Amino acid sequence: MSRPLVILGTGGSACDVLDVVEAINFQGLEPAWEVVGFLDDAEAAGSRRLGFAVLGSLREAGKYAGHTFVNAIGSEKSFRRLPEILGATGLAAARFATLVHPRASVSSRARLGSGVIVNHGSSIGGGARIGDFVTLCPGSIVGHDASIEDYTVVAPGAIVSGFVRVGRGCYLGAGAMIRQHLEVGAGALVGMGAVVVRGVEAETVLVGNPARFLECGPEARISTESEK
Repeated sequence: MSRPLVILGTGGSACDVLDVVEAINFQGLEPAWEVVGFLDDAEAAGSRRLGFAVLGSLREAGKYAGHTFVNAIGSEKSFRRLPEILGATGLAAARFATLVHPRASVSSRARLGSGVIVNHGSSIGGGARIGDFVTLCPGSIVGHDASIEDYTVVAPGAIVSGFVRVGRGCYLGAGAMIRQHLEVGAGALVGMGAVVVRGVEAETVLVGNPARFLECGPEARISTESEK
């Protein structure tokens, strides 16, 4: 019997989440999940997105007793506010599904937390530890014995090498690469295609190859507004 699933957020990542759910459902004799609809603060209740109803705002999650949830919120503009955004739902981490695309590779010796999304083509090596509400976008790689803490987003094609420690609430941009044995501090943003060869301090922004600290003026500062 399929379980009812509510998706938080209607942005681009919602498409990836639906792809993962559909691929999982295709594997079984009966669908594992039934998508009920979305909760989103920026969309009107009763409207439709991606073929499903917008049920209401995030704060209305408590109405859906017996439902499981999955987070599709998290971009370079909103990642630092994910704890606050998800906290507004009042939901415990155990209410969130961990979804792994059938065409992802996850070692039996890796550990995944609650609310983790592992997209198509992603790879997680042995001994890796993935915290709660981590999103691994298509084609991302997490090496053996690496650790990624809660609320981090690993964008498409990003590579986290072996023994790397990525702190809470980071964003690793598309195609970024982190050399083995390094630590990325909490709340850091590693830009698209950046090659990180030294440790990254918390709350910093790095770009380039080799990666360098980006001085953020008012016009370049990373937004932390509640955006998808």
